[in-house]
Amino acid sequence: MVHGRLIPGGDCATILSNLPPGVLSIDDVLANHTLLPYYTRFFETDKKRQVWEALQAGRGSGITSVRTQMPDGTEGLKFCPNCYLLDTQEYGEPFWRRVHQIPLLGYCPMHKIPLVTVPIKFARLSEVFLPLISVHCQGDEHGEIAPWMEPLTDMLTALLCRDYAPTVGYNNLHTALLNAGYGVDKISKYQTLSVEKIQEAARAYYGAQIYEQYFASLSAAVLSRLVHWQLSSPDRYALLAVLVGLDADTLFGPALGVTDPLLERLLSYKEAGVVYGKNDLAAKLGIQPGQLDSLVAKYQIEPFWRQIRQERNRCIRLSLTNSEYKAISQAAKASNNTPLAVYVRAIILDALQNEEEYKCDRKSTGKL
Repeated sequence: MVHGRLIPGGDCATILSNLPPGVLSIDDVLANHTLLPYYTRFFETDKKRQVWEALQAGRGSGITSVRTQMPDGTEGLKFCPNCYLLDTQEYGEPFWRRVHQIPLLGYCPMHKIPLVTVPIKFARLSEVFLPLISVHCQGDEHGEIAPWMEPLTDMLTALLCRDYAPTVGYNNLHTALLNAGYGVDKISKYQTLSVEKIQEAARAYYGAQIYEQYFASLSAAVLSRLVHWQLSSPDRYALLAVLVGLDADTLFGPALGVTDPLLERLLSYKEAGVVYGKNDLAAKLGIQPGQLDSLVAKYQIEPFWRQIRQERNRCIRLSLTNSEYKAISQAAKASNNTPLAVYVRAIILDALQNEEEYKCDRKSTGKL
């Protein structure tokens, strides 16, 4: 943190020039004592080099639109009560830790407890002297811990401290989102992400505060840039990666394989052996009959639904006892929760087909 900024400015080099030679280098300060590695993690190589060279030369970084607010919409410096006590014991006084100041971070990576916030606008930090020792600490200041806090903290810490770079030619976050069912249309050759599905999942997982800051204004254009590693800010990458269960090593690791939940469901119906009409099968998959054609063509699957050349326009009424109706209903439910009429029709048609095959077998063996 230099003069009230999350991103160091040109004055960082000026301040260091007043120190005796060899005390601190500009490279060491930028790499290990600022949030610059975090905010440039997804920059293209040339752009990242330009930013570092500008700061080393005492010029501004040119980085704009850095989100300074925490999920609740406030700004401030943060500390961990346990770190406060440990640093006091070891060094004689506590100090502001770099990793705690990532605005999205609300949980100490070391002690696994929520951070305490000292409210102050970052724009005012250069006007005040605020050493951490001047802040009273109560060791029992522990807030609520949400399930996503620990994996998100691990991701944010890795983006700050580890040496990762966007992969070339593929994006595991895109693949993981599609595999998790957040695609618009898993049938088409070119798969795109669904803004609505991601927004709904983010709201349910992270709650209203993070949703409003990071996902309420999500658009197809933003997702398109994300797929090509073209978003500068690391925040959404981190949030979406944690949403689908990725850690940093997987996010930046070898390419993930593509799975298709819709294909898996289709194959499960095929293996179950119940013969559906095309419209019925499409309805169970939640797609249109034409999309079912596209799906089997995409994966080169032979159509296994009943081929019907005309619309069904005839009806049979059955009178059943309560016990008969209950038995048929239970059997339909046990058969992948098949709709009752579809199940009964399939049973009747299968019985007729089996009877015809039986007659043919008897005739061929001369046992009629």
